[in-house]
Amino acid sequence: MANPVSIEQLKMDFADFLKQKMYRNTQERFLVLEHIASLDRHFSADELYFHIHSTGARISRATIYSTLDLLTKCGILTKHRFQSESAHFELSARKPNHDHLICVECGHIIEFNVDTLHAIEQDVCNQFEFTPMKHSLQIFGVCKDINTCEYNK
Repeated sequence: MANPVSIEQLKMDFADFLKQKMYRNTQERFLVLEHIASLDRHFSADELYFHIHSTGARISRATIYSTLDLLTKCGILTKHRFQSESAHFELSARKPNHDHLICVECGHIIEFNVDTLHAIEQDVCNQFEFTPMKHSLQIFGVCKDINTCEYNK
């Protein structure tokens, strides 16, 4: 289950980052963050753009892309490169330290968390005297029955 995310805490963290790095604190950037917090899934920049515009808000694609970059730099977002050309994003705080199964046919992404993987991570890091910060495991395959898969469009 995903962790609850406080939009107010995200806004404070983002405002602190913008101030520290001397970026402009704009209403549009925070509107993008609010829309991201309303999504409970991975998303691409284009999906976010269409989601925002479907609500009647008018934010340029350039603002969305630059805000995604800033949110990734400050650690609020995690950026993934799955099978496709475009990057996908998710809120870092919503589900920390999890991994992904990605169907190469329909693109469906299954998130999972297995304690034994974390134990392996710790063992490997101990062996090489390495301090882990985060990890990412992506397993590519196909859904059980691609012909009846609800995600296969």
